[in-house]
Amino acid sequence: MSGFLSSSTALTICKADSAASLDLDALRQHAFTPEIDADGRRFGWVGLGDPLDTDGFELASVDARFMGFSFRLDTRKASGAVIRLQLAEAVREEIASGKKVGGKRKKELKEAITAKLTARAEFVPSLIDCLWDAEKGRLLVGSASAKAVQPVLELFKTTFGIDAAPITPAGDMPKLFAAILRGEGYPCEGYTLHPMGSASLAASEQAEEKAAVAVQNSLNAVAQALEEGMAIQKLHLVATSDADPDRQLEFTLDAGLAVSGLKLPKAEKGAEEDATFLVNADVCAAVADMVEAFVSIR
Repeated sequence: MSGFLSSSTALTICKADSAASLDLDALRQHAFTPEIDADGRRFGWVGLGDPLDTDGFELASVDARFMGFSFRLDTRKASGAVIRLQLAEAVREEIASGKKVGGKRKKELKEAITAKLTARAEFVPSLIDCLWDAEKGRLLVGSASAKAVQPVLELFKTTFGIDAAPITPAGDMPKLFAAILRGEGYPCEGYTLHPMGSASLAASEQAEEKAAVAVQNSLNAVAQALEEGMAIQKLHLVATSDADPDRQLEFTLDAGLAVSGLKLPKAEKGAEEDATFLVNADVCAAVADMVEAFVSIR
């Protein structure tokens, strides 16, 4: 399990057009409800990491800078195996009755079966953690998936009237990743970045053959792939604090500036939840500062 109160999280860093504290009452007004929307979904805000908290929102009010809450989305999905079985049965029945079943008819049957089974399926809940940083005017969303982040930003706009959008790089991130890999340490926002030896690479846009490769724990293998003309799309990094060498932040950054696998400190035994939240929020903010610095690099 990942999230802002767990051992690791993903991050999509979204800059907002306003830097202010959020209205807690507005959060409650758009809390999760069991009402089903036109797309067959149920969604809304809940307390951070708690799918049943639709009123307390305790971690949204423990600090002047950071507010924590989660986006709950319930969706229904039919089993692919059941769809395929019922489609095969429906096709066989139509053929047995003398009907000709072409591609268009198969598509119609599949759509009808999928709609019927989806309507009967149980709702499956999902949570995406959110961290509002009032000091920096940014929303940190606990997912690296653009598709998953979009409904979060839409509800955020509806709730608070604030537009927030994921940051994007202005420059060539694969080129920057290569420089970090080949360098002796990359200074960034009070930290020094070093590669950890794991990376995802893809053939350059100029290459005739498109290929991709994932390397685990081998700087030499990543360097060799670069020499063969591949480009780094994701790079596992460790950031060491210049002020405190014992403070190290480990995460993976992709070429679109989405963060995954950000390791969070192990909660102290007996620590209050709000204390753990603030420690983890500080880590997320430090990583967000570093990643934001890459936006303007060309």
